Amino acid sequence: MISLTLSDGSPVQLLARRVARIRRALPSDGDPLAKTRIDCVDLLLVIELPDYVAAVVGEKLPTLAELALPDGSPVWFDAEKASGPLPLDSRHQADGILSSLEISGKRQFVGNSHEDVAEAIATAGGAALPIPRAGPLRKAIGLLRSIRDIRSHDSEWD
Repeated sequence: MISLTLSDGSPVQLLARRVARIRRALPSDGDPLAKTRIDCVDLLLVIELPDYVAAVVGEKLPTLAELALPDGSPVWFDAEKASGPLPLDSRHQADGILSSLEISGKRQFVGNSHEDVAEAIATAGGAALPIPRAGPLRKAIGLLRSIRDIRSHDSEWD
């Protein structure tokens, strides 16, 4: 178990294998004292820095991989719970988004290339998908995914 601290000062125990994703806490997370957001069975907002949390989780979770969010900040994820890279449609090709992957059933947009995503997943022990390529069939698939994504915004990580 990993010992961390909630923003109210109370200790919390984290089981590494339950971690899906780690990133820096944002104001939109609703806790101004939290420094790190951990997505697992429950959402945890802790005061320890993201690099520290990722390091201690990584000691117990060898499938923890790292990529960059579109703003350049790191995001860590369990490669066994991930698949990607996923193709992007034109709606998502902006603001530093270069690729995406699925983590525990939700899409995560990243500032890494498709090749970087595939390598990060494979290196950490996950199953990488083939690199998305452009073409008419891919564009049609992207359009269908866009329609599905518009109806289900809850399926994307922030």
